[in-house]
Amino acid sequence: MKKLLIALIVTALSCSSLNAMNNRSLTHANPMPNLMRIAQGNAELLGLNAKQMESLKAWSDVNRPKMMQMTQEVMQEEAMLKENALTSDTDIEKQVDRMLQARKNIIMLKTQCRAELKKILTLEQYANVIKIYRSVEPMRRMRKQQ
Repeated sequence: MKKLLIALIVTALSCSSLNAMNNRSLTHANPMPNLMRIAQGNAELLGLNAKQMESLKAWSDVNRPKMMQMTQEVMQEEAMLKENALTSDTDIEKQVDRMLQARKNIIMLKTQCRAELKKILTLEQYANVIKIYRSVEPMRRMRKQQ
């Protein structure tokens, strides 16, 4: 329990302002938990071996850029939708469909990520990732509200 508390504190303190801004965008674009970051950031606490870390990094290296692109797409679609609502009100439904499809794509990739984590981690390690996420999430929400 002591190790878990220390890991939570370290995780909470390790967020830079740039990461906080990216996280706000990502959280805004989708409600799905970022469990990959939790797993990678708490490798020692979770007892991950080198092969597991390599697998997590490989997944992240391939899919993180996709996630960031989809997040940007949601943000752009929202900005265009807002501008359209203030000007012409044309093709609103098409814009909404594009934005919702981008959000759905993010959710599907996050679902694939969870499935990949379950393949790479042991049942106990995955359960601990969920525990860490649940304990860190309230602190993240408090920072977001400030």
